[in-house]
Amino acid sequence: MDRSVQIKKIKSSARGREIVISDIHANLQLYQKLLQKLRYIPNRDRLILLGDLIEKGNQNLEMVHFVMQQVKEEDVHCIMGNCDFIAKNVLFNYRLSFLRSVLASRKNSLIHEMADQLHISYETMPMDRYCQCLREHFLEELSFLNDLPHVIESEDRIYAHSAISSEENYGKDFKEVMAQPMFLKRNNSFHKTVVVGHMPVTEYCTTIASFDPIYDAKQNVWSIDGGNMVKEGGQLNALIFDHGRISTERIDDLPEKRVVNDVKPRIQIPFFINWNNGKIEILEKNETQCLVYSPYLHRTFWIDRFFIHENKGTDYTNYEIPLKKGDYVKIVCTYHDKIQVKKDGLLGWTYKKNID
Repeated sequence: MDRSVQIKKIKSSARGREIVISDIHANLQLYQKLLQKLRYIPNRDRLILLGDLIEKGNQNLEMVHFVMQQVKEEDVHCIMGNCDFIAKNVLFNYRLSFLRSVLASRKNSLIHEMADQLHISYETMPMDRYCQCLREHFLEELSFLNDLPHVIESEDRIYAHSAISSEENYGKDFKEVMAQPMFLKRNNSFHKTVVVGHMPVTEYCTTIASFDPIYDAKQNVWSIDGGNMVKEGGQLNALIFDHGRISTERIDDLPEKRVVNDVKPRIQIPFFINWNNGKIEILEKNETQCLVYSPYLHRTFWIDRFFIHENKGTDYTNYEIPLKKGDYVKIVCTYHDKIQVKKDGLLGWTYKKNID
């Protein structure tokens, strides 16, 4: 298999906006709602999709068909994400034991949907024969994903799913641009604006978690993955370049509720535990909470058991979010007498009594 980084060069959009969306993860309905919210105009606006079109959501085949039609008829350009790579596993019988383990652990997958239509199962037939059947019936869809470039470059910007090594050499292996974590932590500096997805932006947060795109001016890098289909409070983000003006938009599937009380929290020092740095040491337990030590935060605190999974504190915040009566918030989860909510892209908590 050719593992070199495939690059597609395009001219900067001269007519409308250049809209960038990443990590849709087979949530076609939300993607279409976002396009409506943006008032997207086909063949006037340009769409750049930063990979991970599929997996995790339950509209995989529909997603691929919809984007294939967009690419054919509109000014739409896609790159390959690490989740889209599953098409290569099937096409080339590549790492079939790994593919089997992915299918066993992942409930929602393009491959599951294809197999369901053919009434076959990886559990009851050899993997090479299984993949052969998929190729015989879904060659066009698999080839579309397989042929996606890894990087898109215009006169102004460079787009990759997760990272680039440098402007002179994007990477020697496609894994370097598809699956590198924590790109913003590298402290690179680029002349052209670099836009990536892959890593949910909340993974960079340690005080107050925000799901909105992050721009690092020193590096000239945008990171825009809002954690759609990955995080409980995740959202689908869009980054819009409009001839010198830059803006963002967000959308999610979370239920919206009205605030019934003013909330003015006491003075606090907020912190947030993300997945990558969620390792904790449990020191003491009671019925609903654990006293833990976080090596990453260098602090000891009580955390609700709801947020502890396999000795990791995941997506927990102590930030009591200020609210006004009549505000609307998105409900992320409930635990004990509290609710984790999202307001204007920010994650916090409040008491249940404050929400209608």
